[in-house]
Amino acid sequence: MTNRGFEAWISPLVAIAALAVVATQTLAALRVTGAFGLGEHYARVVVPLAYQNVDLALTRRSAAPRPEGVRDPFQFVRSQVAAAAAVRPQPQPVLLPVEPDPVLTAIVWDSDPRALVRWRDREWTVREGGLFDEFRVVSITRDQIRLQRGEATLVLTRRNLGD
Repeated sequence: MTNRGFEAWISPLVAIAALAVVATQTLAALRVTGAFGLGEHYARVVVPLAYQNVDLALTRRSAAPRPEGVRDPFQFVRSQVAAAAAVRPQPQPVLLPVEPDPVLTAIVWDSDPRALVRWRDREWTVREGGLFDEFRVVSITRDQIRLQRGEATLVLTRRNLGD
């Protein structure tokens, strides 16, 4: 029977300590992400309204039909069961709430015309060619301004005092 010295126990103790640190960090990471039901609270990702259409376009799958006679290169034999399993129902798009249009509050008509527009509980002072929020100001006349958002054009007219 041989007595082991302290030097013989150092390697196993260091290995056990490293294993404990790795296990602790792994469980803490799983708890933060909520994996396996370990965590009660986790951060929810809220997509801003301006990016919801982009988010929907990225999640939508292509509706283009698959060409006939094209074989799956990762499958040796194409069976009827595999072809039936590949057909999945397309998810229905979620309709976003429609926001009201901006409201033209006032037009200052001089050598450098400007307009005051109310949009999303904020007053915007805009000039021709300028940008505000998600709109580009195309033109300003005495009675209306023309805005562009993406491909859509929106015309805001000044309301008369009698209206």
